[in-house]
Amino acid sequence: MELTQRHKKKLKWTTRMAYASLGILIFALLVNEFREPLLGIKKGYAPHNFGFNFVFFLPSMLTAIGLGFAVIGRTTKYWKAWTDFNKKLKLIGLSIPAIGIWLFMIIKIFIN
Repeated sequence: MELTQRHKKKLKWTTRMAYASLGILIFALLVNEFREPLLGIKKGYAPHNFGFNFVFFLPSMLTAIGLGFAVIGRTTKYWKAWTDFNKKLKLIGLSIPAIGIWLFMIIKIFIN
Protein backbone atom coordinates (compact mmCIF):
# COMPACT_ATOMS: atom_id res chain seq x y z
CA MET A 1 0.00 0.00 0.00
CA GLU A 2 1.48 3.29 -1.14
CA LEU A 3 1.35 6.29 1.17
CA THR A 4 -0.53 9.37 0.04
CA GLN A 5 1.33 12.63 -0.43
CA ARG A 6 -0.18 13.96 2.82
CA HIS A 7 1.05 10.97 4.80
CA LYS A 8 4.51 11.21 3.23
CA LYS A 9 4.73 14.84 4.36
CA LYS A 10 3.62 13.97 7.89
CA LEU A 11 6.11 11.10 8.06
CA LYS A 12 8.90 13.39 6.85
CA TRP A 13 8.07 16.05 9.49
CA THR A 14 7.79 13.44 12.22
CA THR A 15 11.20 12.06 11.25
CA ARG A 16 12.67 15.57 11.42
CA MET A 17 11.10 16.11 14.84
CA ALA A 18 12.53 12.81 16.11
CA TYR A 19 16.04 13.69 14.96
CA ALA A 20 15.67 17.21 16.36
CA SER A 21 14.57 15.83 19.72
CA LEU A 22 17.61 13.59 19.97
CA GLY A 23 19.96 16.28 18.62
CA ILE A 24 18.76 18.93 21.07
CA LEU A 25 19.03 16.45 23.94
CA ILE A 26 22.61 15.49 23.09
CA PHE A 27 23.63 19.11 22.50
CA ALA A 28 22.12 20.28 25.81
CA LEU A 29 23.76 17.46 27.77
CA LEU A 30 27.15 18.10 26.15
CA VAL A 31 26.99 21.84 26.83
CA ASN A 32 25.90 21.11 30.40
CA GLU A 33 28.81 18.74 30.93
CA PHE A 34 31.43 21.05 29.42
CA ARG A 35 30.01 24.38 30.59
CA GLU A 36 33.14 25.44 32.47
CA PRO A 37 35.55 25.31 29.50
CA LEU A 38 32.90 26.54 27.05
CA LEU A 39 31.17 29.27 29.05
CA GLY A 40 33.31 29.75 32.14
CA ILE A 41 30.51 28.70 34.51
CA LYS A 42 32.00 26.85 37.45
CA LYS A 43 30.11 23.91 38.87
CA GLY A 44 28.89 24.63 42.38
CA TYR A 45 28.64 28.42 41.98
CA ALA A 46 24.92 28.90 42.53
CA PRO A 47 24.06 32.18 40.74
CA HIS A 48 25.73 31.22 37.47
CA ASN A 49 24.41 27.65 37.59
CA PHE A 50 20.86 28.88 38.23
CA GLY A 51 21.05 31.31 35.34
CA PHE A 52 22.52 28.71 33.01
CA ASN A 53 19.90 26.14 33.94
CA PHE A 54 17.02 28.60 33.72
CA VAL A 55 18.07 30.27 30.46
CA PHE A 56 19.59 27.39 28.47
CA PHE A 57 19.25 23.92 29.95
CA LEU A 58 15.58 23.89 31.00
CA PRO A 59 14.19 25.35 27.72
CA SER A 60 16.28 23.01 25.59
CA MET A 61 15.26 19.97 27.63
CA LEU A 62 11.60 21.01 27.53
CA THR A 63 11.86 21.39 23.76
CA ALA A 64 13.43 17.93 23.45
CA ILE A 65 10.76 16.26 25.58
CA GLY A 66 7.98 18.15 23.81
CA LEU A 67 9.26 16.97 20.45
CA GLY A 68 9.60 13.45 21.84
CA PHE A 69 6.00 13.36 23.00
CA ALA A 70 4.86 14.88 19.69
CA VAL A 71 6.69 12.19 17.73
CA ILE A 72 5.24 9.39 19.82
CA GLY A 73 1.78 10.93 19.56
CA ARG A 74 1.97 11.32 15.79
CA THR A 75 3.39 7.83 15.36
CA THR A 76 0.55 6.26 17.33
CA LYS A 77 -2.01 8.46 15.56
CA TYR A 78 -0.89 7.32 12.11
CA TRP A 79 0.05 3.78 13.13
CA LYS A 80 -2.24 2.13 10.58
CA ALA A 81 -1.55 4.57 7.76
CA TRP A 82 2.25 4.30 7.96
CA THR A 83 3.02 0.75 6.92
CA ASP A 84 6.79 0.56 7.50
CA PHE A 85 7.12 -1.02 10.95
CA ASN A 86 10.88 -0.43 11.18
CA LYS A 87 10.38 3.28 10.48
CA LYS A 88 7.80 3.51 13.27
CA LEU A 89 10.15 1.78 15.71
CA LYS A 90 12.98 4.08 14.64
CA LEU A 91 10.85 7.16 15.29
CA ILE A 92 9.83 5.94 18.74
CA GLY A 93 13.40 4.88 19.50
CA LEU A 94 14.74 8.33 18.64
CA SER A 95 12.19 9.95 20.96
CA ILE A 96 12.54 7.71 24.00
CA PRO A 97 15.92 9.06 25.25
CA ALA A 98 14.51 12.54 25.92
CA ILE A 99 11.52 11.15 27.78
CA GLY A 100 13.71 8.63 29.64
CA ILE A 101 16.12 11.32 30.84
CA TRP A 102 13.21 13.42 32.16
CA LEU A 103 11.69 10.44 33.94
CA PHE A 104 15.07 9.62 35.46
CA MET A 105 15.54 13.22 36.66
CA ILE A 106 12.04 13.41 38.15
CA ILE A 107 12.43 10.06 39.94
CA LYS A 108 15.86 11.16 41.21
CA ILE A 109 14.36 14.39 42.59
CA PHE A 110 11.65 12.56 44.50
CA ILE A 111 13.96 9.84 45.85
CA ASN A 112 16.53 12.31 47.15
